[in-house]
Amino acid sequence: MDLTKRWLEAIEGTNALACDLEFQDRKLRRRVDAPDARNVHFEFADPVRKFASWPGKRNYEGKFWFSSTKQHVPFESFWERAYLATLDRPGTATAVASQPMWIRWPAHERSHAPDYFARLADGSGLLVDVKPRELTKEKDHAVFDLTRRLAGAMGWTYQVFDEMPGAFESNLRFLLRYRDPQWLEDVDLTPLRVGDPMTIADAAAHLASGVASGLGATYALIWLGHLDVDLSRPLSSAP
Repeated sequence: MDLTKRWLEAIEGTNALACDLEFQDRKLRRRVDAPDARNVHFEFADPVRKFASWPGKRNYEGKFWFSSTKQHVPFESFWERAYLATLDRPGTATAVASQPMWIRWPAHERSHAPDYFARLADGSGLLVDVKPRELTKEKDHAVFDLTRRLAGAMGWTYQVFDEMPGAFESNLRFLLRYRDPQWLEDVDLTPLRVGDPMTIADAAAHLASGVASGLGATYALIWLGHLDVDLSRPLSSAP
């Protein structure tokens, strides 16, 4: 029996709060028991680790401009950037922190640093891990399971972002340029009737009377989720 299997079996019956949370606040490192961390504002925590680096690594690191919180949030992969875009779209996040904490389970001699913590407009917390499904190993599932249990005990939602079907990432990257509210200034949306199926070109034609071009307004509405499209397929204005 390998160590991962023994650890998976040991998870059953584990107290979800039997761990320590280590975080950094204004460059001051703090470590508290999980029950004492319920009132910690992890959404403002400094990153607890630096992005991994090695010779020959392809650099996908950067900072994502989070339009709903007016902050730059670090990412270290296309996957993380795509996740931040999906979190930014509904505009419900009030603050987001990258690498917000170390979770340490002394009984299992394991540690884990989730990728993001977000505070949502309703006051709830969202803890997130980003990892492609095809790269997720058995030991990762074990860590994610314990992290999910901890999040539930803390009153947070936990999400593993592990799937980007088809053209999802490239479509989101394209739509980022249409986050600016100017695309919808003085746009009359009444020509778009709820429930009417139409192409992107059709929607743009309906909106063209209110702006120089209705295409930008259409893409802005897609970004906001007001127009329902299949983002797993390449976006196109072709009829």
